[in-house]
Amino acid sequence: MKRLIQLISGLNFACVVRGCRFGYQEFLESCIAALSVVHPRQDPAQRSNLKRFKSIPLISLGEILGERRVMVNLEMHKHDDGMLPAHDAIALLSILAAEKPGEVLEIGTFMGHTAKAMAANLPGGLIHTVDLPMDYSEQADNQSIPKDDFHLIRRRVVGREFKGQPVEARIKQHFGDTARINFQEFGHPSFFFIDGSHTYEYCKQDSEKCLALCQGQGTFLWHDCDDWHPGVIQFICEWRAAGRNISRIEGTALAYWKSPGPSR
Repeated sequence: MKRLIQLISGLNFACVVRGCRFGYQEFLESCIAALSVVHPRQDPAQRSNLKRFKSIPLISLGEILGERRVMVNLEMHKHDDGMLPAHDAIALLSILAAEKPGEVLEIGTFMGHTAKAMAANLPGGLIHTVDLPMDYSEQADNQSIPKDDFHLIRRRVVGREFKGQPVEARIKQHFGDTARINFQEFGHPSFFFIDGSHTYEYCKQDSEKCLALCQGQGTFLWHDCDDWHPGVIQFICEWRAAGRNISRIEGTALAYWKSPGPSR
């Protein structure tokens, strides 16, 4: 609710125009930036996070694809809270189709929209996707690493979208807390979509485990790289400081990085 009030408070005609030109993500950023100008006493932590967020360079989808041309198949329907927005899905699937990995690891299955779309756009490829066990209870969770998005965890039906569909044969569902589960169970992926818990601690340990799994050679995309998720931004800035040239994909809430050297 606090975020919604901040967005409305910063809304102006210039924000609407920028949103029409550059998309929903830029609209949100413009509203927040406008609020920070007229309210200089805004929470210092929010100002600091916005500064870190803006320090992550933008890259266009065209720059990522280069001379490669791809066609993607995306089923369109009413947006479901927690589902990847269409503009984010198009960017993800375009990069996936260009890279053509043999195996993919998705962290955060939720309803299975993205796993289904990735399988549909990767003929012959195997999609590993992991989510918390269906009997997970936040009251019984004794894991010291903090989680978020409990409202989505409570209402998820893991894999609902791909169950009974032709692509299900190429989707391997894993259950477990990524803070505990052995990532060696996830095969040999070279393409990673990290969209699980968005706390700094989970984003960091999930990413580091994925990097170890592919032995430092892979393509990484993170969702919710925006001013609304300070943990994701903090982690990405740390990896950038370590020399990894992660960028934000223009017009989306995705961050992208491809490690040097050939992906397996």
